[in-house]
Amino acid sequence: MPEAARPFVTRRIPHSADFVAHCAEYIVEACRPQLPDLSAALIVLPSPALAPAVCQALAEAAGCVLLLPRMATLAQLASAANAGGQPDCQRQLALYRQLRERGWFAAGALWEICVELIALFDELNERDIGLPEDEAELLDRLERAYDARGSGLLRFEAEVVHRLWRAEASGPPGRHAAMAMALAQLAAASTTPLFMVCEGELRPTETAFCRAWAARQAVTVFQPLRDVADSPLMRLLNYAWPPGKEESPPLAGRAEAARADFADSPLTGRLRLVAAASLEEEAEAVAAAVRRWLGTGRQRIALVAADRVAARRARALLERDGILVQDETGWKLSTTRAAALVDAWLEVVATDAYHRDLLDLVKSPFLFGDWSEAQRLAGLMQLEEGLARHNLAYGLGRYEAVLAREPGRSEAVDMLKRITAARQRMPWGGASAADWLAGLRRAFHDLGAIPGLERDEAGATLLELMHARHEELSAVPTRLTFGEWRDWLNRELESATFVDRSIESPLVMTHLAATRLRRFDAAILIGADRDNLAPMSSRAVFGNQAVRSDLGLSLPAEAEARLRDDLAGLIVSCGEVTATWQIVRGDEANLISPELGLLSVLHGRAWGDDLVVRPVAAPMTAAGPDAGQGTAMPRPAAPQRVPLQLSASAYASLMACPYQFYARYMLGLGEAEEVREALEKRDYGEFVHRILLRFHAAHAQLSGKADEALLADLEAISREVFAPAIEENFLEHAWQSRWLKCLPGYIAWQKAREADGWRYVGGELKRERSLSLADGGELVLHGRLDRLDRRADASEAVLDYKTQDAQGLKRRLAEPSEDVQLACYALLQGGQVSEAAYVALDGEKPAGLPLPEVQEMARAQGARLTAVIDALRLGVGLPAHGVDAVCTWCEVRGVCRRDYHADEVQR
Repeated sequence: MPEAARPFVTRRIPHSADFVAHCAEYIVEACRPQLPDLSAALIVLPSPALAPAVCQALAEAAGCVLLLPRMATLAQLASAANAGGQPDCQRQLALYRQLRERGWFAAGALWEICVELIALFDELNERDIGLPEDEAELLDRLERAYDARGSGLLRFEAEVVHRLWRAEASGPPGRHAAMAMALAQLAAASTTPLFMVCEGELRPTETAFCRAWAARQAVTVFQPLRDVADSPLMRLLNYAWPPGKEESPPLAGRAEAARADFADSPLTGRLRLVAAASLEEEAEAVAAAVRRWLGTGRQRIALVAADRVAARRARALLERDGILVQDETGWKLSTTRAAALVDAWLEVVATDAYHRDLLDLVKSPFLFGDWSEAQRLAGLMQLEEGLARHNLAYGLGRYEAVLAREPGRSEAVDMLKRITAARQRMPWGGASAADWLAGLRRAFHDLGAIPGLERDEAGATLLELMHARHEELSAVPTRLTFGEWRDWLNRELESATFVDRSIESPLVMTHLAATRLRRFDAAILIGADRDNLAPMSSRAVFGNQAVRSDLGLSLPAEAEARLRDDLAGLIVSCGEVTATWQIVRGDEANLISPELGLLSVLHGRAWGDDLVVRPVAAPMTAAGPDAGQGTAMPRPAAPQRVPLQLSASAYASLMACPYQFYARYMLGLGEAEEVREALEKRDYGEFVHRILLRFHAAHAQLSGKADEALLADLEAISREVFAPAIEENFLEHAWQSRWLKCLPGYIAWQKAREADGWRYVGGELKRERSLSLADGGELVLHGRLDRLDRRADASEAVLDYKTQDAQGLKRRLAEPSEDVQLACYALLQGGQVSEAAYVALDGEKPAGLPLPEVQEMARAQGARLTAVIDALRLGVGLPAHGVDAVCTWCEVRGVCRRDYHADEVQR
């Protein structure tokens, strides 16, 4: 046989846990004359992760110390040969420019279409099939596959794909094409025998490489096959997932055949399907299985993450117990703190420093690395407090101008100046991707973020990615707008991976494809449901199966077969496998993966056991037998922290919920003030108070004045007060319109009140009163009266404006012992108060709602207040017993954990 026609040898080995050992035995036997020196041989592996197992198997097969052969993947061989090729980012930008110029698709879809097209082109290159030279021929094949003639949509699809394919093919070779050329050059210079370990059928690139190498040197390919496996376990799995393309008997018949073949199931004790009721229960089941395996001496354990969310939670539970997990799959770079810095910065640039984005930015641990920690924290606190105090929502220039006028905000102002300067480093308008990346790095340098990013593993990965893309795209002139570039960058961060290499552990977190041909003591498949553990779906371009079959592209059946092979390989290569999934997602049932479902049904029909179990309950902790039944209601006591100066609102909080009072006024955990981007009900109430204070300052008495003139003046004041809010947000007109409807009714109500003898005295009046305590000390009660009226007989009325409906206020006054506000105001003003009332300003006509028996109620509240403070100073507890109406909007609800109190859990 001529040298060029020498075939390579394919050894089809049963797929089992010993597959790698069988390969090693053959290699050692083939190279026995050269033992113990195998360095002249080359072993091509499907994954670098398989190398340690191959090394160990070779040593065991040889029975002596070896000089190991060279081991590499095809990608590593091509890289060592400087395969190069046009980077995918260059291909994306070239396609993007063509799509944008032609205007075929909506601008927002272009990047996704580029990804789809590159995936299609890569598959065409990898399978070495190409497209027809003529666009009309491609259209004819599409129409035949779709069985549709004269379709404008098919003509459009053919035109788009064919033209872009031809443009791609005419440029520099892509990654797969360059790899194929580099491998061909390596094969042409081969001088050593080649052994290739495969995961399945050879791909066209692998076949071409083996043929080229075999023209000069011996080539042996090892291929695992399920259909030739003779182990009981694999034979059983073949009943559930028949290998090959031939049509298989119905499942019931396969179950009967399995039962006839095996008296006892080979899967007994080898596979468990754990159905969890929630994410937390699934994570607990994973952690419990790992602890159990470690307790029985198993070391090499694989956590196969089909559901990354559940896997992360399980990993956190394990690390809480000091069990470290080595993550082979890594995290999406977009989920790291470093990527969050990028996102916050770009949001600041895009929105003129919207306040939430600005605070997210300055809270990044990477920013202002050249400042001391105290200086950073001071600047952050000054900025956050200043924005809230002045209600500044956006505008770097506005922030700096306002805060610079106030003393004690120097660090915040310096922060704003640095952010403003850094923003100037970013390009304006359109720029190339390389220029945008250069501007981003310059901005990070000015913000003092580079040193912190370099010290952080994910941050260093981010900087490396930015540098690599800048180098690759430096010669690409395509100009992108800020939005286009940001969409591209987001996709880069989403596709890039950060791997934490600081942890070494026999427990590895990986994905299903990475377990191929590897052996573990045990494995747990996390998230084995129909969505997470599913065959890879077809691409959007040429998604029709008939089209893909006609063009020679991959089909869904191939992906399904690959998934079944991977599952079978995992089960036979591990001592024990557990698969977990959540049976409910949201409000809907969440089914197990169809492949595992088939296995479960077959096993159930054959042996009466569907392999499905519920998670084993976690062992009881130190919490005792009541754990899970709710926690006791907190009743803290802090006699040394009882305040001796109280506002009327603080007293109201004490009566509504003692624990709320404890958190707010004794611990100082009140909710921090925030920027309000739109008017809220409380803002509306403040505006009404301000309007009426100004109006009555100008018109202490309305009697004798024309309603038209009063109405015009009140409306003018109202519009002036609302104007700044409307300028910020046009929608605030709604609040103004609501108030303007009340004006005629208010003037009529005020005149009627004056007719009853009442005269306006003042508004927003500060009052305080000392109350004697049992131990001789004093308690100071203070408050601010909305309005004070007086009659000729010196009797006074305390009025409190409320922008609420009258019915709700009536219900409050129906329980005067619970609503303490009016009584406190009467107590503060003194014994001359004969009326204390709420004024409901929620309709066209105001309504006065008086508190009955004002002075009696005032004295009773004063006595109760002093008695309660005396008790607190003696150590009485403050229980969290607020009613629903109080707790619904309480900011300390998460502190008292009301929803987890024993009575709430039982309810």
